[in-house]
Amino acid sequence: MHLDYNNPITWLEHRYDCDVQARNASIEEKLLSFFKPHESVLHITDVGSGTGTNVCYYFDKLLNHQQEWTLIERHDPLLQAARERLKKFADKRGYLWDEQSDQVQLVDNDKRATIRFVTGDVNHIETLTDLEKADVLVANAFFDLISFDQFDALVKKLAQHNVAFLSTLNYYETSFYPFLEEDHQIMRWYHMHMKRPQPFGIAMGADCCEEMLDLLTKHHLMIEQESSQWHLKRGSTTMQHYILHFIENALVELNLTTDEQKLLNRWLNTRKEQLHDRTLEIIVDHNDIFATE
Repeated sequence: MHLDYNNPITWLEHRYDCDVQARNASIEEKLLSFFKPHESVLHITDVGSGTGTNVCYYFDKLLNHQQEWTLIERHDPLLQAARERLKKFADKRGYLWDEQSDQVQLVDNDKRATIRFVTGDVNHIETLTDLEKADVLVANAFFDLISFDQFDALVKKLAQHNVAFLSTLNYYETSFYPFLEEDHQIMRWYHMHMKRPQPFGIAMGADCCEEMLDLLTKHHLMIEQESSQWHLKRGSTTMQHYILHFIENALVELNLTTDEQKLLNRWLNTRKEQLHDRTLEIIVDHNDIFATE
């Protein structure tokens, strides 16, 4: 199987169905119920917005709501891919698509979403979106990639402006079946790599759920959390290829000893054989979190 592991757009396309199946229905209902009485335009800010999957997912679910989305993404190619994906989404559903230079509009009968595309990162959130108007900030599979301090600063701003918070698919751990004795060591190294020093600091990595809950509590927000899980069953070969590739690529950067590298190679060879034979299952555990004042 040939996969372009270096193309984040392809990766996001492949994982979309897994994300949809994993999103926790209880947390989703908390969000939808919270905004049912909302009578004016619903303002949604999406950080680390990728290819616009949150718009595709929630547009139809937010019944009777006029929506204004601000998609914030560091990488311009992902924002361009988001435009293209949303256009395909509109065409497939038969929705009206009105494209302008700085925004697009998605229209279904009396329901409309105005979508802005903004290049930037979470550190400058207040300059990228109007927090005075924002009703909710959403993110999908994003906060394990930023630091404790970055998240603390973000939540402080959300609390100051009474902005609700929804974060889905926050990484927790990965498990493999059948078990191997080496699994624990491999995942310990993988989680170490997540928390390696980077220019912005240390990412929260696999500790993100615990640290996020601590900080949301610190800022006196009301929190709901539930599990969300990828179950990559036997035969889910594309996603399993990605998971094994990410682990292998990450551990190469840890400068393992010769004996440690041999252990990794044995483990990878066994897992790749199981993938080929369709006997491998991978569970990726996440949490979904919804928080309000």
